[in-house]
Amino acid sequence: MFTSTKTVLKIFSQTALLRASGILKDSRNVNELVSTASKEINSGKKKMLSVKGDINALLSMLKAWAKGEYKELPWMTLVLTTGALIYFVNPLDAVPDMIPAFGLLDDATVIGFVLTSIREDMKKFARYNKTQSDNLEHLPAEIPY
Repeated sequence: MFTSTKTVLKIFSQTALLRASGILKDSRNVNELVSTASKEINSGKKKMLSVKGDINALLSMLKAWAKGEYKELPWMTLVLTTGALIYFVNPLDAVPDMIPAFGLLDDATVIGFVLTSIREDMKKFARYNKTQSDNLEHLPAEIPY
């Protein structure tokens, strides 16, 4: 039953990463993936509380890129992020999600690997997000005419 990290990452690279670049060609596909992953993480079907915030950060970053609001992402970061989300929403991956206690470990492994790989880009996006939030706080409550 035990699937090694090496095996999980090999399956990730042979499946999700190959599909990722195709999805990234069309923002509608990216938005659909973001929507599906968002529903999945927030529905409670996948009890992955330890990485819920991380997945939401990946979703936010990919969504901002798809809208054209944030273009500072290297192609490899986009592919890894998209691949991680594809892997996350696929219930039949290295260890099927239906297997209690073990079914989500491979998803967490992939998410952890991707987060480690794109740490600097995540930090840059977090700073960008903070700047955007700070700018919104300075808007007047009412716009005078």
